[in-house]
Amino acid sequence: MSTEKQERVVTLEELISRASELREQLNSLNTILNMYLNQYRELQLSFETLRGLPEASSEGFTVLDRLSLVYIPVKISEKWADSVLVNIGLGYYMRTTRDKAVELLSRRVREIEQVLRELQARQRALLDEYLALERLISQVIETYRAKATRTT
Repeated sequence: MSTEKQERVVTLEELISRASELREQLNSLNTILNMYLNQYRELQLSFETLRGLPEASSEGFTVLDRLSLVYIPVKISEKWADSVLVNIGLGYYMRTTRDKAVELLSRRVREIEQVLRELQARQRALLDEYLALERLISQVIETYRAKATRTT
């Protein structure tokens, strides 16, 4: 039984084309990763805030916008923990208890962490291939330059 190594001849243009394709995939993947990271941060903030609120009634201020430019006064009622609204997707909200809301948010955080791990693994694989191609392209160019200097 012989093990033959199959070799494939590719042109420099094909290598450059593949590197370009990988760079575009990496850019798209980075955009998706940033979107999920933002969702993750928002969920973590909601999770920590909800978990940390005292059950007793209180007064304070809440942020009106994502940039924290405007705060408005709020009064939290006595039994607020029995009436929390949680976005369950597509603009639908579910009325539930704080404990159930914390559980739902915790589950979402774990799901997004899993997606982030998968995306980061994909990113590493693409980046490794891209960097290997860049090294190969540099070697080919150096070989061409060396040949050109020897012939002149």
